[in-house]
Amino acid sequence: MRLLKHGLLSILILFILLTAIGSLFPSDIIVSRAVNISANKDSVETFISNYNKWNLWMEGAKQSEFKVVAQDSTKAFFGTTTIQLQSVINNIWKHEWKGRNTIQYSTIQLIQKNNITIVQWQFEQHVKWYFWQKFGTMLNDKILGTTMEQSLDNLKKLVETK
Repeated sequence: MRLLKHGLLSILILFILLTAIGSLFPSDIIVSRAVNISANKDSVETFISNYNKWNLWMEGAKQSEFKVVAQDSTKAFFGTTTIQLQSVINNIWKHEWKGRNTIQYSTIQLIQKNNITIVQWQFEQHVKWYFWQKFGTMLNDKILGTTMEQSLDNLKKLVETK
């Protein structure tokens, strides 16, 4: 009985400690990447505004089971994730990415500077206070950021070779 009490008390203290440490992490996470493409904005916009062309540049969409499948011009599916276009204003595309357990918002912005188009892509996610969610966000930049970099590099190669 005494061992059981010590075990439960240890688990409770560990939970409180992890929750306290987790509270030091932010609840709103932003992962952002950018690339300079030597082409005009219209050439890049063709690949951003059409879901069917995302498979040409988006990392992970080249495999048959994970292709971006457009339902229409405002909604697409990427595996089990639904991508819903929220708005397009002044060369800024805002999308909601709704997965089984998460919702993320992405923003793709095109900025024209002389003969270079800057493509800035970011994902935003809000997590609850649970320590396992807070600790999980530490991997967002490493995993999501790497995929975004590869995708933007693919887009750069695709646009610059056309």
